[in-house]
Amino acid sequence: MTEADYSVEHLHLLHVSDTHLGYRQYGIIEREMDFYQVFEEVIDIAIREHVDAVIHTGDLFDSTRPPAQAIRAAIRALKKLRGHGIPFIVLAGDHDTPKRANLSPLTELDEVGLAYTIGAIGDKPTTIQIDTRHGRLLVSGIRSQKGLHARKHLLDAFKQLVPRDRSTVNILLLHQALREVAPNYEVELGELPKGFSYYALGHIHLYREFRLGDAAVVYPGSPEVLRIDEAREQPQRYVVLVEVDQRSTKSLERIRLEMPRPIVYKEIIYQGLAEFKSLLVELREKLAKMAAKGVKKPLLYMYVKRLPRGSKTDIYTLVERILGSYILDYKLNIETVIENVPKTVQSAAATINIENILRELLGNDELAQLAVKLIEILGGESEKHALKEAYSIVAQEFGLDREAGLL
Repeated sequence: MTEADYSVEHLHLLHVSDTHLGYRQYGIIEREMDFYQVFEEVIDIAIREHVDAVIHTGDLFDSTRPPAQAIRAAIRALKKLRGHGIPFIVLAGDHDTPKRANLSPLTELDEVGLAYTIGAIGDKPTTIQIDTRHGRLLVSGIRSQKGLHARKHLLDAFKQLVPRDRSTVNILLLHQALREVAPNYEVELGELPKGFSYYALGHIHLYREFRLGDAAVVYPGSPEVLRIDEAREQPQRYVVLVEVDQRSTKSLERIRLEMPRPIVYKEIIYQGLAEFKSLLVELREKLAKMAAKGVKKPLLYMYVKRLPRGSKTDIYTLVERILGSYILDYKLNIETVIENVPKTVQSAAATINIENILRELLGNDELAQLAVKLIEILGGESEKHALKEAYSIVAQEFGLDREAGLL
């Protein structure tokens, strides 16, 4: 795409979300660096495509206290973007929003002129005006709303979040879950305020696209995979190139990112140690071909079904011995069975929904989800990073200082 392709009446935007800079997944430094590299790729795409602005819909950083290297990576990338005259607009997500009366790390980027922020200070609905090289852009939004009163707060905010000037491109930024994408949602698609040219959403880590009148409603997904279910459903990662005018979304283009670390997801029905070993050897041959092409060592997510109880150690040992030098790390989700127990009993046990049980016991959806996440990490992994990852999740959830040992 060249400068000649652009019309003065149209604006071209690059939409990205949930970059989680500073996240050291599984305690591995290489994973932290992956998130910085992919963010730099996003900025390079924006420059290559000559966009009028980059919009980021929340969780730029993984924590309200990002490590110095995360701030440095953001500053370096955004200086490059500013050098090409492209504004960067970022909404405060739940990871960017302090749970106490502290400043969001986004304010630092605003202070030095590297970003226009929405929701970095206060949680009132906001509209900012930005003059891009091809026209004026009005960006409205409200920072991420969570908890019991989130829905009411958002619906009240939507009464104020309406397009201000119909002769100008108006877009809306939100970091929320819609009913159409998640069971634990804050609002529904039809409740969004009408009249915007584009609805840029964040928080959901998978690509999702809807229509609201003549406008697109889009989750671009996260540039890196953060969870096993994301790896299973969408191993590829994207940013979205959007063309808008004063009335509608004219076009969308998903651009596949090249820098995210490859994800290998395998489901295996256990039929004996010899066959399991054979499957691992076959997988090793595929991984060796990837390595020969210079591809990053992948993350391996493996779901092993019907494993006899007591055989976990053998499985972990084989995975580490056969695949260890070809992968960065691995996560096993293991479904165990008790031998010599009728299949009907095993099937009944498999239908038990742990999250529903915890929700009833705890009386809180968010605590139930947190408990399930911790059970998956601590019960499904034997590697040394499990405790560190669990600590990180709890620290983020309750706003604790990860470095101070407050748990």
